[in-house]
Amino acid sequence: MSVARLRELLQAAVTLELSTIPPYLCALYSMHPEGNDEAKLVIRSVVVEEMLHMVLAANVLNAIGGEPRVAGAEHAPRYPHELPDGVVMDLLPFSPQAVEAFLTVENPGHSPHSALSEDPVLAGRRHPHHVSKAVHAASGPTTIGEFYAEIVELMTRTAADVGERELFCGDPARQVTREYYYAGGGASITVSDLASARRALAEIVEQGEGEMYSMYDDDGDLAHYFRFQQLKYGRAYLPSDDAGVPTGPPVSVDFDAAYPMLANPRNADYADPELRAASDTANRAWSELLRQIGRAFNGEPAELVPAVHSMFKLRDAMLVLLANPIADHPGRHAGPTFEWEASPA
Repeated sequence: MSVARLRELLQAAVTLELSTIPPYLCALYSMHPEGNDEAKLVIRSVVVEEMLHMVLAANVLNAIGGEPRVAGAEHAPRYPHELPDGVVMDLLPFSPQAVEAFLTVENPGHSPHSALSEDPVLAGRRHPHHVSKAVHAASGPTTIGEFYAEIVELMTRTAADVGERELFCGDPARQVTREYYYAGGGASITVSDLASARRALAEIVEQGEGEMYSMYDDDGDLAHYFRFQQLKYGRAYLPSDDAGVPTGPPVSVDFDAAYPMLANPRNADYADPELRAASDTANRAWSELLRQIGRAFNGEPAELVPAVHSMFKLRDAMLVLLANPIADHPGRHAGPTFEWEASPA
């Protein structure tokens, strides 16, 4: 029973990591081509590490005989998307509201009960929430850090109960190794026992999700929360800074140099045939990307290679949408909807 419960929690962790990626991509690609270079680097680095977190959670799940799932209407996230502790992720353009939302995701000490839902950017755009599997799978109300702590505690107890070799019975060929995933900001960890599983989950927490153990992870990089703090305050951290407001040199942030994307767009918002076609293209690329990642997590790790091409296709389709205003929503531009497309690309 504890093994089944552990697999449930780890599957929820995989989809939790996946659900953070679309909001970050919206902020990243809504910025105008020129300017905001430092902000783009920050958000791009976080996206890469969130992908790594998804790989690490999948490796742990595979190591205990699970089957990670990310493709399909049941597993693909929808937005607005509710995470543990009541944090809601919206699809927003690069803006103070988006940065504030990212801070709530990356640190549970940052109140999720902000006035974000009352902001004019979101006025009338908060559709019914899609609730994360992590919310349902956790034993009770929890932060993201506490959610991972629950996984580690159960995994440790289960290994003691059934035996470490019995628990870590997964096929090693299902591991996504460094050979197939390395993109900076850390590398994949092959999971084969309790020690390596704990390292993989610790890497997720230390890079920014959960508790603020330190401003820096084991690689000496700022944790995600503090990278976003730099965007909020427009200043970099100095080595002598504590965990408060950064006091270093200015970080150039221009929230006006971003397309005013409609919050939480959906295909139904696009009456214009060309916008609808661009949205369909983006959704097909997103869905194909999830299929490739799903195959990579289930015995075909080389599928991560063509997944890179799908990421570029998704980016290009997003850029087309974001550059175009929507006639039915004055002052707003189109944006990606990240809706699951059932038919293959």
